[in-house]
Amino acid sequence: MTSVLVLVVDDAPADREPLAAILRGAGHEVIEADNGEQALRLAHELRPTLIAADILMPTMDGYELMRGLRGHETTAHIPVIFYAAGYVIEEVRRLAAECGVSHVLVKPSAPDEVLRVIEEAIAARPDPVAPVPSEEFHRQHLRLVNAKLLEKVDELRETVILAGTLERESYDLGRNASSGPELESVLSRRELQVLRLISEGATNSEIAERLVIATSTVQSHVKRILHKLGVKNRTEAAVRYLRR
Repeated sequence: MTSVLVLVVDDAPADREPLAAILRGAGHEVIEADNGEQALRLAHELRPTLIAADILMPTMDGYELMRGLRGHETTAHIPVIFYAAGYVIEEVRRLAAECGVSHVLVKPSAPDEVLRVIEEAIAARPDPVAPVPSEEFHRQHLRLVNAKLLEKVDELRETVILAGTLERESYDLGRNASSGPELESVLSRRELQVLRLISEGATNSEIAERLVIATSTVQSHVKRILHKLGVKNRTEAAVRYLRR
């Protein structure tokens, strides 16, 4: 594939930089933006061959970016890929199609998959469209935003707990595994999902694939689970789950 200019848009450096590295490693020129507003400006100035954008970002999100691109003749033809987290991915795909985006990558994706989808998107070059979202579109978009906010609330709560600035009456680190608090009062929804898969014998890589999250994220969840339950290893955590 001939080298092209790709604009990567994501407010999270941990997601944006690996994607940019994959593209640079394949010989492509990459420019980066951390929100849709900045991306729209760069698109008008530099006319990238393709844009890979997150969906939910501050200032201007991926859907608003699409409307801005398709609403101007100088950027209407630029192919766009949504690079999105795995939560409610089917809704993401439906909304993407309504916006005129035919390709969606799930975070994280293997390098080969990233390059394959980018090549397909560039080759397709859909006719410029100016999507006019329906009321149902707005309702689905709101559900996605709400899902992201709930995920962030979970992450914030876990960070506060680990920092020791929030105490839960039901949680006592000095208790042993057999007499400890109910798991649901200690662990977040995502941590319970990870612990369930640990109890089924899944590896970190398998858990990441099942939950459509990064392996590094699984590792962080496992570390927090062990800390919260006051256990030494995955086996003890799994026993605690199975005995509940």
